[in-house]
Amino acid sequence: MRDILLQVNSHPEPAPDWAIEQSARIAARLRATVSLGVCQVHIPQASNWLANALLKIDRIIADENRKSADNAGALAEKFARLIAPDLNGGVFVVDCPATISHWQFAVKARTYDLTVIPVYGHAQSAYFAEGVVFETGRPMLLLPEVQTREPKFDRIAVAWDGSRVAARALTDAMPLLREASSVSLVRITGEKDLSRTASPADLLRHLRLHGINAETVEKAIEDGDAGRTLQSHCVRDGRDLLVTGAFGHSRAREFVLGGVTRSILDDTKLPVLMSH
Repeated sequence: MRDILLQVNSHPEPAPDWAIEQSARIAARLRATVSLGVCQVHIPQASNWLANALLKIDRIIADENRKSADNAGALAEKFARLIAPDLNGGVFVVDCPATISHWQFAVKARTYDLTVIPVYGHAQSAYFAEGVVFETGRPMLLLPEVQTREPKFDRIAVAWDGSRVAARALTDAMPLLREASSVSLVRITGEKDLSRTASPADLLRHLRLHGINAETVEKAIEDGDAGRTLQSHCVRDGRDLLVTGAFGHSRAREFVLGGVTRSILDDTKLPVLMSH
């Protein structure tokens, strides 16, 4: 991984400084450049004459758009200040009408090794991340603020159910797995039939040929939520990264998420590398 893209939003809550700082540390650890992609939100003017006359909606919208533009400029300045020149891959701005949209951003993200999406309470982060992971063909890193302030990705857990998307995520994570001191293959039992899927033993053989000595762990599903079970195990076991496939199927061109993916996107407890 030599080419990382950090996605940030300008409105209503601009991405916090720690998102840029942690992305810089990840880039330095991977000897990669990091670029900044800013979704600059603009709100269209109201068409309701009465609402505008009574509530001055156009003035409110203009103020919010000015704030959004100011936030976008401030994010670019912080990025230039916090990223070492030799790691700085540049800044681009995507125009996002009304709300953040993944479509234009996903097209740009297809030409990067990894897209980092900070998780900090932005109302539409989960929706945006969903679009990125299904539309880019590239891995995505969900990045909450970590307590150590420095994501090391030294102890990695891989969610393994033997499926195609799990295999895809594993392959995308290989550069990180090779550098880790501990790799654990976690299989959640009690959720679905795993008898016809690729076995952990076969995967251990494959990983050994890549110089990766992994261990296998089986965890019974807790409260019917495999995503929560995975994350809880990672937290208890001191894992600093979870690798998982993004499960979903298309229904009239709209992706319907699998339970694990939905659970993790809605409540991200640790850094998660996810791909489809």
